[in-house]
Amino acid sequence: MAVRLEVAVEWLEAVGLEVVIGLDVVLGPDVVFGLDVEVGLVVVVRLLVVVGLEVVVGLIVEATNDITIIGFCTTEINCQRGSEITVGSVQEGYEGDIEIISNIQPDDRVVLEFHYFPIGVTFLTLVYSDGDTNAIVRTNKPLDAEVLSETQAVGSYVLYVQAADADVSPSNNILSYSIVPSAPDEFELGNDGNIKLKKHLDFNVAESHIFTVEAKDPDGLNDTATVTITVMDYDNLNPYFHHSLYKASIEENQVGIFSVVTPEAIKAQDGDKGINEPVVYSITSVHPNKYQPHFAIDQITGVISVTTALDREEIDQITVYLQATQQDDTSKTANTVLYVTIVDVDDNPPKFEQDQYTATIPENSPLDQVVFQTRVTDLDMGGFVGTFRIIPDSVPFSIGPDGIVRVKNSVELDRENTPNFSFQVEAQDDPPSSNTATAEVNVILMDENDNSPRFTSAKYEGKVYSNQTTGMPVVKVEAADLDEGPNGEISYAIEFGNEEGYFSIDGNTGEITLLNTIPLMENKILQFALYVTAKDGGVITRSTSALVDIKAPGDSRPQFLKKTYQGQVEEEQSGADIVKIDFLSIDPIVPVTLTVESEAEKFSIDQNTGVLSTKVKLDYELKSSYTVQMSITDGTNRDEASVQVDVLDINDNSPAFVLNPAGATIPEDLTVGDNVTSVQARDADSDLNGEVWYTLLGGAGRFIIDEETGVITVGAPLDREDKDEYNLEITARDQGRPSRFTTITLDISITDINDNAPIFSKQQYEVTVSEHAMVGTDVLNVTAVDKDKGSNAVVTYHIVRQEPPSTPPIFSIDAVTGSVHLAEKLDYSRVKRFTLQVEGRDGGSPVLIGSAVVIVWVEDVNDKGPEFSMEQYNVAVYENLPSGGALVSLEVTDQDEGGFSKGYFILDSDTFAINAQGVILLRTNATLDRETKDNYILQTVAVDQPVDGQSATAQVNITVLDVNDNNPEFLALPELTEIREGAYTSSSPGVVCMISAADSDIGDNGRVTISTSSHSDLFQFKEDGTLLAVSELDREKEDVYDLVIVAMDHGIPQRNNITTLRVSITDINDNAPVFSSKIYSKSILVKDTKIGDLLLTLYATDRDAGNNSLLTYSFSEDTSVVSLDAETGDVTLTSDLSDLTEDTLLNLTAKVTDHGTPSKSATADVLIDIRMVSLTEGMAFASSYNFSIKENEPVATKVGTVKASTGSSQDTVSYSIRSHVDVFSVDADGTIKALQELDKEKEEWYILTVEATDSRTPPNTAETMVRVQVENVNESPEFTAEKYEAEIFSISPYKFPIVKVQASDPDVGESSELQYTLLKPTTLLDVDHLTGQLYVLDASSFGGSQVTCEVKATDKHGQSTTTTVQVNIKETATISVVVISLNQPVFTVEKKLLEIQESLQKALGWTVKILSVAAESQNQILRESTTKTFISFIAVDSSGAVIPAKEVKEMLLKEQAAVTAELEKVFGSSLDIELEEGSGNSGDSGEAAVIALGVTLAVFVVAFVVLMTVYVVKFRKTNKDTDSDKESFNIEKHSPFKHRSSITKNCYHDENPEVVKTKEEQNSHQSDSEKENDDDDRNENSVSSF
Repeated sequence: MAVRLEVAVEWLEAVGLEVVIGLDVVLGPDVVFGLDVEVGLVVVVRLLVVVGLEVVVGLIVEATNDITIIGFCTTEINCQRGSEITVGSVQEGYEGDIEIISNIQPDDRVVLEFHYFPIGVTFLTLVYSDGDTNAIVRTNKPLDAEVLSETQAVGSYVLYVQAADADVSPSNNILSYSIVPSAPDEFELGNDGNIKLKKHLDFNVAESHIFTVEAKDPDGLNDTATVTITVMDYDNLNPYFHHSLYKASIEENQVGIFSVVTPEAIKAQDGDKGINEPVVYSITSVHPNKYQPHFAIDQITGVISVTTALDREEIDQITVYLQATQQDDTSKTANTVLYVTIVDVDDNPPKFEQDQYTATIPENSPLDQVVFQTRVTDLDMGGFVGTFRIIPDSVPFSIGPDGIVRVKNSVELDRENTPNFSFQVEAQDDPPSSNTATAEVNVILMDENDNSPRFTSAKYEGKVYSNQTTGMPVVKVEAADLDEGPNGEISYAIEFGNEEGYFSIDGNTGEITLLNTIPLMENKILQFALYVTAKDGGVITRSTSALVDIKAPGDSRPQFLKKTYQGQVEEEQSGADIVKIDFLSIDPIVPVTLTVESEAEKFSIDQNTGVLSTKVKLDYELKSSYTVQMSITDGTNRDEASVQVDVLDINDNSPAFVLNPAGATIPEDLTVGDNVTSVQARDADSDLNGEVWYTLLGGAGRFIIDEETGVITVGAPLDREDKDEYNLEITARDQGRPSRFTTITLDISITDINDNAPIFSKQQYEVTVSEHAMVGTDVLNVTAVDKDKGSNAVVTYHIVRQEPPSTPPIFSIDAVTGSVHLAEKLDYSRVKRFTLQVEGRDGGSPVLIGSAVVIVWVEDVNDKGPEFSMEQYNVAVYENLPSGGALVSLEVTDQDEGGFSKGYFILDSDTFAINAQGVILLRTNATLDRETKDNYILQTVAVDQPVDGQSATAQVNITVLDVNDNNPEFLALPELTEIREGAYTSSSPGVVCMISAADSDIGDNGRVTISTSSHSDLFQFKEDGTLLAVSELDREKEDVYDLVIVAMDHGIPQRNNITTLRVSITDINDNAPVFSSKIYSKSILVKDTKIGDLLLTLYATDRDAGNNSLLTYSFSEDTSVVSLDAETGDVTLTSDLSDLTEDTLLNLTAKVTDHGTPSKSATADVLIDIRMVSLTEGMAFASSYNFSIKENEPVATKVGTVKASTGSSQDTVSYSIRSHVDVFSVDADGTIKALQELDKEKEEWYILTVEATDSRTPPNTAETMVRVQVENVNESPEFTAEKYEAEIFSISPYKFPIVKVQASDPDVGESSELQYTLLKPTTLLDVDHLTGQLYVLDASSFGGSQVTCEVKATDKHGQSTTTTVQVNIKETATISVVVISLNQPVFTVEKKLLEIQESLQKALGWTVKILSVAAESQNQILRESTTKTFISFIAVDSSGAVIPAKEVKEMLLKEQAAVTAELEKVFGSSLDIELEEGSGNSGDSGEAAVIALGVTLAVFVVAFVVLMTVYVVKFRKTNKDTDSDKESFNIEKHSPFKHRSSITKNCYHDENPEVVKTKEEQNSHQSDSEKENDDDDRNENSVSSF
C-alpha cells in the first residue's frame, strides 16, 4: 500500500513520533531524500500496526515523493555509534530474523517491549542473554498485519485506508471517508482515512469485525472496500465454572462417581476463550468438615467421587466447595459449590411396637368393625412407608394403610365354627425394598345368639289308625342349637294347625301325642298339617318351624269318579299322555292297582299319577278312535270304567311337484304380466295339511308366482344386457302346523334383441398433431362397444362430417378398427383445429347408431425465446420463512404459440428452488438464519421447452430480515453469591450481585431484560441487571434460595432463557440456643457408680451458623459431685458417693451459651437421683381396654376407667389423652368421659391412647390403648307421612293394592327389619307385614263409605309408631256376586288364586274376577274353618258387562263337569266344590249390571297378577252349623260332581261314602237344620252342593 509522504509524516506526528527530514542523505539511486525517526525502530505494516524497539531505523522514501511502507528487514544495528540504516521490505507472513543488534555495552540493557501496539511483541522473540554483545530479534510466528490485541488502547489508530482518484483537479479529487452503515460501535473512520478504536475490544464478544468503508469525491462518485479486523485474545481473565451451583446425589452406602450432576457435568475453563489455558480442579472444603475425607476430585476432568460410603440416617446433605486454578497462573481461580444429597436407601427394617396382639370381639361383628390398631416404626426417611398384610389372607380380617385391623368378612366370624383366629400381621417396606416385620395376633370370638334351632328333618310324618287311643305317641320332633348356654336351650310348641285340639306336644322333648280321638272317614285320609316351633332361650329369642304331617286313614273302598272318560292323542306319538283318570282311595296307606283291561298292547296307565298314555305310535289313517276298559282294585274291592280315546291327525306328508319344467327361455322384450311357465305340486294330507301354496326366491324381483296356481309371470322389465340368466327357487308349502314343504329350482334364459346402440369410449376425443406430420400418420383410435350379442354387437366406423370441411378430406378412418389417419398435409397457419363427427353402426335390424366428436389440434413450431419481466428482482424475506415457503414469483413471457406453458426454470442453489410456475421457494431441507447469512444473490434461467429450448437469465437479490429466533444468553454468573440476613425493603434494598445477558438478534429482538420468576417477593432486578433483596431474609428459615432467573428479550413473540442462581444467606446471631429437653434426669445406684462415670449428656442446638452456633455448656451453681464438659455437654461423676447414707436428689441448672456477638444463652434443669438400694419403681397399665357407650348419651357420661400401677402407694398418677381430645377427656382417677353426644351412624369406633405419668422426679410414664365402641340405641321408627289417603272401588278385587305405607328406622341397617300390622283388624283390608303394602280383602260391602284405620310399624326390639290410613270406597253400579266354597284351607287357596281364576274362565267362557277369599261366609261363621274357604267372584263378558248372578249360577250347573275338571287340575281329585246360596246381591231378577271396565278393571287385573302374595290365615273355629243350608243334587243326575249327604226334615240320608258328619253332629244340630230348611223353603233360596 503506497501513501503520500505528507500523509505519512502527518500520521507519524499524530501518534507522537518526532519526524526529521534530512535532504543531504543519499541512500540509493532511487532515493532523493531520507527520513529520520528519533524514537527508535518504527515498523509499519499493512494494517499500520506499529511495534516499538529502542533503536533507530529509517524508512525508504521513493523518488516520486510517495512513501512506501515496507515493514521489517534483516539489518545490523550498532548500538554504540548509532545507525541511520535503510530498512528492507518484510512481507506479511514473513518468518525469520528481523534485526541484529551489535556492539552492546556491558552496561546496556536490551529488552523487547511494546510501544503503541501491544500485539506487536506477540509476534517477536529477543534472542539475548546478559553480557552478550549481540542480540537478534526474530519472529515466533508469521507476521499478521490484520490482527489487533484486545488490549489495544482506546483512541489509538489501528488502520489507514486510502483511495485513489484519477482526477487531477483538487475540486474533483479531494476524498472523504466513511463507514457504510451499520458501523460497528468499536471503530470510527475519519475523513483522512484513519480508523480509530472507540471502545475496548473483547475477544469473548467478537473474535473479528467486518465492515465496509466508502470513499466519496465532491461530486458523489464513490467506491467501497471491505475491512476485516481480527481480535487476538489476551490472558487477562480468570477461569470460570459454567454454573455457580451444582447438585448431585448418591445413594447411602454407595461409593464411586456421581451418575448425574445437574444442571450438567462440572466443568471450568479459561475466561480467555482464545487462549483457553487448562485448569486444575481441587476441593477446598466440605461442610460439615468431618466428611471431607469422603470425597475426591480428578484434577484434570473435575469428576467428583465418593470414596467412603455415607449414611443418610447420619446426614442427608453435604456441601462441597470446589476450585479451578489456571494451570500456568495459580493466582487465577474460580469457585463453585456442589450440593450433595444422600439418597435414602431402605436399609432399615420396620418394627411393630408389640410382638403379639390379643383382641376379643363378638362373633358376627359387622364389616369394617375395628379390632385393634398396630403401630410400626422405621428408621429410614419418612418413617415406615409401606404396606400391611395379613398372613394368611384367608382369615376374615383386613388391615388398612393406617395399621388398623378390621373385620373383612363378618360371615366367617362364627364362634360355632371357629372360636378364635390366630394369624400374623406383616409390615413390608414399599418396593424395591423387601424388608418386613411380623407380629402374632390372636382374635377371640364371643358367643351371640346367632343360630336358630335346627330340626333334624325338614318334615315329620305320623299316622293315626282306627285303633287310636288318647295319649298314644304319634311322632317326635327334635331340634338342635349350636349356640352356648341359654342361647342353645330349646323348647317346643305347636304354632298352628291344631285348631281341633287332637294333638299335644311335650315342650321339652318334642314328643307329639294324641289328645283327643279323631273321627275317621271311609275311603279318605284325613291329613293334619301341624306347624311346630322350636325356640331357644336367648335374650332375643330365635325360632324355627317344621311341618308335621299326620295322616289318619279311614276304611278303603277304591272307585273311579267317572264311568266314562274322554281323551285325545295325536297320531305318531309314543308315550304320550292322554287323560288323567281320577279315582278315590286311601293309597298309599292301602295300595291300589290300576289295570288296562282292553287295548293293553297300545295303552298303559301310570300307577302313581293315574295318567293314561300310549305305548305305541297310533295311525289316524288306520284307526281314528279306541275304547279302553280299565279297572281299580285294592285286592278286596274293585271298580271299572272306560276311556274313549280319539286319535288326531297330524301333518306328516310333504307336497310333491307333479309339473316341474327343467327350464324356460324367453326374449328380453317380454312385458310385465306375460306368462313364463308354471309348476304344480300335490299333498297327500287333507284339509289345511293338504292345501299347497307357492313361493318364489331369486330372480331379483323380475318374476312372480301365483301362490295358489303356481303360474310364473314377468314381474319387472327384463334386460339381457344386465342379466341373461336367472335361477329361481320355488317352494311348495302346505298349511299344516308345523307346515311341510318341497323346493325345486328353475333356470330361465333371456334371449337378445337389438335394443342397444353402440357407445363410444368417449363422447369427445382430442389429439394434437404437428403441422409437419406426414400423410398416413395415425392420429388416434376411436372405439365403441355394443351391449347386444352376435351381429347386433358388430360395429363399423364412419366419419360423417369434418369442420372446417375440405376437398379432399384431411382425415380418413378404418371402418373396422376405428383408426383415424392423416389423409392430407396440415398447415397451422390455415387451420389450427379440426372437429370430426364419427359414427359407430351395429349390424342389427334396424341398425342402431352411436356417435362421438374428435377434435384435432395442429401443433406449432417453437422459434421465439422467453423473457423475464425484470432483469433483477430484489426480495426481502424474514429468516423464519418455513421450509418450502415461497419468496417471489418470476414472470416470464414467450411470443411463441402457447407462450411459456412448456417452459421450465433452472436455479443452482442449495438453499432455494424454483417450481414450474416460476415461484422461488425455500427448499424443504433448508432454513434461513440471518445471524449466519443475511443476503443471497441468485441467477435464474428460464428455458421455454425441454428439447432445443431457448433461454433467458435474471438475477434475484434476497435480503434476510431478522426475526426473534435467538434466546437471550446469560454471561458468566458470579462465582459465589451471598448476602447477610436482614430486614430489607424496596426502599432500602440489599445489593446481591450483577447479572448480564446478551441476545444475538438485533433491535428489540436483541434488547434483554432480566427478572426473577421465583422468590420474586424477596428478590428483584434493576434495569442494569443488579439483583436486589427487597424483603426480610432469615437464614434460619431459609439459608439458600435457588432463584430462577429469566432473561427476556423484547421481540414479538418474546423469547427467554432461564437459569438458576443460588443465593446463600450469611448468618447473624439472632437465635438463642435451645436444649433438647427442659429437664434432664438420671437415676444412679451408689454401689454401681464410680468417679468418672458418664451419667448423662446434655444436648442443645442453635439455629444460627458458624461461631454463632458454637455452644459452651456450664452449671449455674458450683458442685463437687458432678462436672459438665463445656464442649460436649457430658455430665460425669467427680465425687465418691460411698459416704452417702440415704437417697439424695441433686438438682442443678445447666446453661448453654453461643459464641455470637452479643452472645445468647438458655437453661435447663438437671436432676440426678442418687439411690442407695434399688432403681426399680416403674409403672404400667394392666392391659388395653375395651369400653362401650350408647349413642346420644349426654355430655360427661362416663365411658370407663383406666388404671396404671406404680408399685408404690406414695406415688400419685395423672392421666392424659393423646388422641380424640375433642371427643373424650380423662380425669385424675383415670375416668374417661364423653365431651359430646356420640352418634353411631357417624362413627362407631374410637381408638384412644391414654398416657399415665407418676409423681416421681424424674417422672415415669406409660401408655395404653382404649377402644371405645358407640352402641346403637333403639330409636322408634318414623313413617314418611302422618296420614295416607287412598281411593278404591267397591268392586276392587281381592289383594288389590291400596296404598303402601313406608317407615324408616334411624338405627343402622334395621329399616328392613320393620313389621307392619293393623291396630284393629277389618274385613276391608289387611297389610303386608314386611312391605307395608295395604291390600283389599273384601270391599263389596263398603261401597260409598270412608274407612279409617291405624297401621303400626314395629322394629325388632319392640319400638313402634303408628300412622293413619284413610280409604274412600267409591260405590259402583249394582253387581252380581257369586260365592263358591272349596274344602281347602285359606292359605292353600290363596297360593292358587291365579290358577282358580283361569280355571273358572276356561270352564265358563267369561272373564272371572275374584273379589274376596275368606274362611267366613257373609253372615255365617263355619265350624270347619280350617278346611273350607269361600271365594266371591263376578263374571264379565267380552264387552265389559257383568253377567247377572243367576246366569252365572246356571252356567255353573250347566258346565259343572268342566268346572270340576279344571279345579281338580289345581287341587287334586279330593276337591269338594259348593255353590253358596245368597250369591248375587241383585237377586234373580235377571238384570245384568253393566260395569264399564275402564280404569278399575285395568288396574286390578294387572295388580292382581303382579302383586298377589301368599298369606297364612288362622281360622276361627265356631259352633254354628251351615250344612243345613244346602240342597243335595242327585248323584245320578249330576254324576260329574261329588255328592254330599243331604240333611232334610227329620231324616239323615247317606248316599255317598264321603259323608263326614258323625251321628253326634247330626243329632245336636237337627232342630236348627229343620228351622233353617223351613226358612229356605219360604225364601226359595237353596244351596247347590257339588
